[in-house]
Amino acid sequence: MKYVYISSLLILNCIIGIQNSYAQKIEKPIYKTFELTNNVSIKMIWVQPGSFVMGSPLTEVDRIPEKEKQHKVTITKGYWLAETEFTQEQWTKIIHYNPSKNKGNNFPVEQVSYNDIQQFLIKINGKNGKFRLPTEAEWEYACRANTTTPYAGNIEEMTWHKGNSGIVSHPVALKKPNAWGFYDMHGNILEKCSDWLQDDNTKVTIDPKGPKTGEFRVDRGGQFTGRIKHTRAADRQRSLPTSRAFYVGFRLARSQD
Repeated sequence: MKYVYISSLLILNCIIGIQNSYAQKIEKPIYKTFELTNNVSIKMIWVQPGSFVMGSPLTEVDRIPEKEKQHKVTITKGYWLAETEFTQEQWTKIIHYNPSKNKGNNFPVEQVSYNDIQQFLIKINGKNGKFRLPTEAEWEYACRANTTTPYAGNIEEMTWHKGNSGIVSHPVALKKPNAWGFYDMHGNILEKCSDWLQDDNTKVTIDPKGPKTGEFRVDRGGQFTGRIKHTRAADRQRSLPTSRAFYVGFRLARSQD
């Protein structure tokens, strides 16, 4: 009995130690500023490899069953993800025009298509660059920030949606970030991911990247003209690669050095 008690105590201490260590990682995100061009930089947060449950449980209100089947996903490689959505000031300094409808330097750039973003990535990456759009799994992993609820925190404190936005987009980082330091993962504007849309996305569970071909690209996060249910972490939207909308933009990811 003595040995069992000591073993149990050691296991408990190890669990507490792991939890405390993980909590410190959440409380103190690892930030790094990258230079995109000579006069434009971007602040990014390191996302550690790990596993999470993607999709929504059967009990979640407003879920779309055929698109949100729960499944465990493992991200085997860490990556950098931008603290905020890409802004109009950043875009304009690089591309030299502002396509956005609701204009403002610190507002997210919108009315850019998936194809537009691919041309933009070629411009900033050159031959050896590592900037890209996040995969859908990487996006949801960072959005959830170790939570399993529809939102990674208080809805009104974190989210711009139809009920509180005034039906306009807002400057980035006005609402509270999630526990990993990311702003506006819920609401403000939809964010493009790199995946082609596949309704049943449960077949690949390790570093999923979506199907090789498709008709629509994945958009995530909900937006300021949409109902609040579409800002849930598990909600999945779509658009054509050529589509430009005043409520859709993007957030940059960067592969590990």
